[in-house]
Amino acid sequence: MAYFTIETIQNSAGVNKIKKTRYRATVRVKKSGKLIFNKKKTFDYKAAASKWAKEQIKILENGETPLSEETQSMNLGELIDRYIHKVNESRNPLGRSARYSLRQVKKYDLANIRLSEIESKHIIDFCNDRMNSPHKPQPQTIASDISFLRAVLFHAKSMFGVDINDKSIIDSYPTLKRLKMISRSNTRERRLNSGEYDQILNSMKEYENRLKTQIPYSALFEMSLLTCLRISEICNLEWENLLPDRKLIRVMNRKHPTHKQGNNMLLPLLGRGRALALIEEQPRTSNLIFPYNPRSVTAGFRRIIRDLGITELRYHDLRREGCSRLIEQGYSLSQVASVSGHKDLKVLHNIYVTIFPESLLELDNLPILSDEAI
Repeated sequence: MAYFTIETIQNSAGVNKIKKTRYRATVRVKKSGKLIFNKKKTFDYKAAASKWAKEQIKILENGETPLSEETQSMNLGELIDRYIHKVNESRNPLGRSARYSLRQVKKYDLANIRLSEIESKHIIDFCNDRMNSPHKPQPQTIASDISFLRAVLFHAKSMFGVDINDKSIIDSYPTLKRLKMISRSNTRERRLNSGEYDQILNSMKEYENRLKTQIPYSALFEMSLLTCLRISEICNLEWENLLPDRKLIRVMNRKHPTHKQGNNMLLPLLGRGRALALIEEQPRTSNLIFPYNPRSVTAGFRRIIRDLGITELRYHDLRREGCSRLIEQGYSLSQVASVSGHKDLKVLHNIYVTIFPESLLELDNLPILSDEAI
């Protein structure tokens, strides 16, 4: 039989430690003398606590299966571990960013809170602790942490039968935004400035010759611009997927928000044969055309541009540079998407395309203020 109790709690709050009365509602179900359901929630008002408890009992009496006490006592950290394990066994495992964010959450007090007791204030406290940690992550990074955590809570009930949802996070959003603890990532517009292409390419060739490095930085640099592929995708290209007669290559498992596995596509090798030539120049020492660690490539790139004194340029900006160059050459947005792999043209337009005004002048063949221009 389901029943509830209301407990009065005295909490000290504020600078003057003024005691504040709160009310903890507890809903329980016993069967044969054994506790099989136990759920608690704290409120500022007794009426609200009573209302919530009665709603919980009504749900239980309408046929919802009570959860075991073991499930009710599970904390957030344990749920995160189960979620990571379960998803990584699926056809759509977690990406590196999601794994890192969720492991960060486990380092904080939030991970020790029982699922039945998580409230929006706990989410806000976590974000505050995260902001004040030694690494001092940006609000954009914390927003990503919260987004990945919300996915855990959202899928917990269907995956594990845990009576939890993402309401605590939804309720925390207005305050997190008001306190500027989270924010959207700033839209980057960085492209290669005049002369930077030649500077970087020549420095990479010199770097390769001087250090006799195995990584062909210059070839990867050109490939990134010509194919608009992410460096991880370039380093996963396979010889068996190359179709040289058709100047195409099949790219396997391209990055996608929800369907990475099986998201394959045929990529045209543009650049008037240059992209194909770069591939055919590579030694066949592996099933991979460029068998290198993407992190090693980006680390070398950072060293080279740092030595050149080039600032505010990331390797991923080369993807934007490649997409923008195709638009400037006259390709349509949908044609560029067939190269970049974007399913949403708005994302491509808003994030990955930055047009230099000078390029429009080059396309403008009509005389200014002439009868033909009217």
